[in-house]
Amino acid sequence: MTKNAKTVLILLTAMNLRLAVTAVTPLFGTIQRALHVTSATTALLVTLPLLCFAGGALLTPRLYQRFGAQPLLVTATGLLVLANLLRPTNVVWLLSGTLLIGLAIAGLNVLVPIMVAQTSSSPAATTQLTSAYAVTMNVVAACGTALVMPLAQRWGWAAVLRSFALPAAITLVAALWVRFPRPSRQSPTTSKHGNALSLLKRDRTARLLTVFMGLQSLIFYSLIAWLPDIFHALGATTTQAGNLLAVFQLVGIPAALVLNWVTNPRHLLWGLGGGYLVGLLSLFWPGAGWWIAAGVLGVTAALIFSLALNLIATSSAVVTTVARRSALAQSVGYLLAAAGPVILGNLYDVTQTWLPVLGVLGLLSGLTLMVGLRLSR
Repeated sequence: MTKNAKTVLILLTAMNLRLAVTAVTPLFGTIQRALHVTSATTALLVTLPLLCFAGGALLTPRLYQRFGAQPLLVTATGLLVLANLLRPTNVVWLLSGTLLIGLAIAGLNVLVPIMVAQTSSSPAATTQLTSAYAVTMNVVAACGTALVMPLAQRWGWAAVLRSFALPAAITLVAALWVRFPRPSRQSPTTSKHGNALSLLKRDRTARLLTVFMGLQSLIFYSLIAWLPDIFHALGATTTQAGNLLAVFQLVGIPAALVLNWVTNPRHLLWGLGGGYLVGLLSLFWPGAGWWIAAGVLGVTAALIFSLALNLIATSSAVVTTVARRSALAQSVGYLLAAAGPVILGNLYDVTQTWLPVLGVLGLLSGLTLMVGLRLSR
């Protein structure tokens, strides 16, 4: 199978990695009224997938080793099609479908770096392909978030939720005929790193990747959850806070392309550390500073996520090692991401001010920089 066909399949797969999770949030109010559910129930539409990302990622490398990339890709995309079509049916399917979507995307999160590693012939090619799929993922998710309300007003919220099955269906068709090499039954890492605990004990790179992925995920999802409230507490109107969050998400679209221009990860990491610092400090400059904060933090969060994916994909020439490291890093990363907004929200409830939360985010940003610098030695 040609390299171009594999590249297209990777990009099609990337279309599904965030859309069904992030684009549903503007519909929360509509879903609550239509199905007579609480805010806590609709919050599960984001929390459940993150927890699935954490647990499902650990299972994917074993399934990959047993069945190969194509059967897993077909199964995951088929599951996405089915779950998206059934999700708007009733409350039971709303939650069950979300759970299935989370499990399917958890598998795809691990499969995509594996497919990138099998497709690319050099570290530079890996970086370019990682950038391309990260941009694709962000573009589709951002467009979905922007269009979901206008389309819901025209077609209804249920039809919009079902439309999320379309990119999954296209990917499913492509996955049926684009084949990737099956993993060898005996891998040099199989006996040495038989499970996650063993990998953490014996593989220093896996430990660093796990901490790096976890910290940047916690920061990103905490900002997604609480930035509007932080802006509002600092004096922004509700409308301004919503627009600032939109800027935070949209500016991340081209950020992954920076990986093609800055090839030294240590230089990039110092720039990202500066981005966190400037973004957090700019929050305290009313007016123009809020827009600077939203833009700088958005670019920083998106770029460090792309860097984390690239560091995973280029961490080894052995595909099964990449698979295990990817699964471990993403499972712990998304587990922290699910816990971060809750912990920081509780911190605000106790202190009744966002200053401690911003202080914790600043400390976590510095720790992320330190781990990344050790990882890139």
